[in-house]
Amino acid sequence: MTWSFDRATERARDRYKQTQDLTITDVVKEIDFELISKTAPRRVVGTHFYVDVANYNGLLRAADEVEAEELLRLLHIFAREVSKIVGSDFDAQKVHFQGPRLHALSYRPVGDDSRITAKALLACLAIRHAVGQFNDVFELSGTTEWKVAAGLDHGVCVATKNGSDGDRELLFLGSPANHAAKILRDSGIRMTGAVHELLPADFNPYLGQSVVDDSWYVSAAPEAVEQLAESFGWDWSLKKTRTRLEDAAEKYTTGCVTVSGVEEKIDKDKLGISNTKGIKGASLFADVDGFTGYIDSLSREDPDLVEAVRAFHVLRGVMRDTAVQDFEAVRIQYQGDRMQALGYRPVDDDESIAFEAVALAAALTSVADKVVPQVVSPAAAKRLAIGIALGDVLVSKIGEHGRRDMVSIGGSTAAAAAIQQRLDGGDIGIDSELRSQLPSWLQGMFTWSVHARAYVKKDLQYEDLMLLAQSEKTDRGLGLVAGKATAGAAVAVGAGAYLRSHDRVPVEPAKPWATG
Repeated sequence: MTWSFDRATERARDRYKQTQDLTITDVVKEIDFELISKTAPRRVVGTHFYVDVANYNGLLRAADEVEAEELLRLLHIFAREVSKIVGSDFDAQKVHFQGPRLHALSYRPVGDDSRITAKALLACLAIRHAVGQFNDVFELSGTTEWKVAAGLDHGVCVATKNGSDGDRELLFLGSPANHAAKILRDSGIRMTGAVHELLPADFNPYLGQSVVDDSWYVSAAPEAVEQLAESFGWDWSLKKTRTRLEDAAEKYTTGCVTVSGVEEKIDKDKLGISNTKGIKGASLFADVDGFTGYIDSLSREDPDLVEAVRAFHVLRGVMRDTAVQDFEAVRIQYQGDRMQALGYRPVDDDESIAFEAVALAAALTSVADKVVPQVVSPAAAKRLAIGIALGDVLVSKIGEHGRRDMVSIGGSTAAAAAIQQRLDGGDIGIDSELRSQLPSWLQGMFTWSVHARAYVKKDLQYEDLMLLAQSEKTDRGLGLVAGKATAGAAVAVGAGAYLRSHDRVPVEPAKPWATG
């Protein structure tokens, strides 16, 4: 497992050339988003909405191994029903599930913003009431019942695809896709002023305004949601949802989740609830800091918008190659301008996994800070904020057949995502469990941040990390090949062969599923 500055730079230049003919056009009618390519992104006006099982990660942290498998089964069934509500009942576009969180888009009928927002809000309300039926069908109550929250924003985003052949995902760049997630709370359905202004007057009796953050919230009984849906021509009812959930409960019975360990590599194509992998690994989230604001600052006709999207493809592509090819991590998902990955090799070697995760984060930092700026416009080059946490996860795919989403669920996944969201560009933040597995010299480089609620190191470049590792080698040997590099020279180091010393800070072993 090696990373090289020269090879990363060559990759960046190749990816920049691949998008030299990139053009951005407007969506003017219904579109098959699967046909969007890297060189033909589309500008889409619509309402983005996120619906999250707000207490799912809390339930997971309190679960033992068997309970975690049951939570995965329930999430699979929930995702199937939510996908039907969004796609079939309300004719909206599911983007993907980010674990227990759905990202979806309403953009039809194109040009009718009022109807677009109505569709998105009604889909959120329908899911909100569907979870009540879900709790009833699966006999969840009190501390075990599921609770959902939603956030909506409306505006213009750029739809594109990123990745390599056979490993591409649809994603959206722009504040509506970003802000809708940020206004989520622990409960309730909230929307921005942009959504509120466009809603038909039919919704006025059900709306209220938050005095805390100026967002708007909505509350409507199931009967009102059914009547509103019917008045707009959409076909959803509580009874329909109940019937589908009961059918799913018979199809996916308790114990249908089959979990096995990982000996070598995780084969993403074979994943499913009947082939779920249980593994201890380092969950990593790397977010392009400030990129959403940069995209929003560019006008429709601005040639810098094309350059920004090209720069994004360069950065995201080299990030993916660094994680997957150089460090043999598995890329879980692209989430807008954020990448989720899991480092899990060498299997069952917590110390090596932890070191590899930090080395990967340092390599990603070098990609953003030193490689990409050589290839793209300086204004389009942005830094990364990276959160990492170590713990047991279940890696699987959930949802409807043919449109299933890869997920990694566990307390460490939620912890890594939360850490990343509290960081600035150039920061790497790690949880206490991962830090405890690092050699003492590397532990000392990460200091506690009250704001991030994690141990943080700023501006850690890959070359610096490897040179420090070389200088700290023990009598047992250090299987690294590292040299002092001049500007522009290659740094090629095999981090996986690193043999750590044993002077680590002892901590109480973490409970499985409860990291963070």
